[in-house]
Amino acid sequence: MFVLQELMNFDSFWSFWFWILHVVTWSMASHFTMGVPYDLVIQANREEAEDGPYQHAAEAMINAQIFRFTAMWRRHALLLTGFSAFLISMLATLGTLGRLEFARALLTILGPLTLLYVLTIRKALKMERWALTGAPLRRAIWRQRFVNQLVGLLAIIMAVILAIYQAVLSIEVLYW
Repeated sequence: MFVLQELMNFDSFWSFWFWILHVVTWSMASHFTMGVPYDLVIQANREEAEDGPYQHAAEAMINAQIFRFTAMWRRHALLLTGFSAFLISMLATLGTLGRLEFARALLTILGPLTLLYVLTIRKALKMERWALTGAPLRRAIWRQRFVNQLVGLLAIIMAVILAIYQAVLSIEVLYW
């Protein structure tokens, strides 16, 4: 019974579920770069023929996602920016001034995800402007995937540092 209670514990940084959510979030953000499964891009790069089915599928999916991101940004830029700024500042305030561990934990996931979303929109706007096709288009997706992985790595490192900081704070309170 104790093991089950430990697994279902929702104390943020010490929760098994928090770390699973963290890893799954960054794994999905890395695999589905701009909403395109990266294995499709790999298959398209492996094809020998220039007009292979994987290359057509990858290019069509990438262009659809570019259109989707840019159209959504043009329609809802102000709303997305305002809501994101409110959410991140609320979590930062509750996590620092309110000393809520749950807010800090959410900030370690949502803060970098917001940064990643901004970088993805910028990349989609650039790719639309450049009108890339073929290998240069897939190379741009590869670069964005690298950025996704880098942001995810830094987010996990930041979460570990905050978890250690939280542990030091709780130990310091116990000994005072």
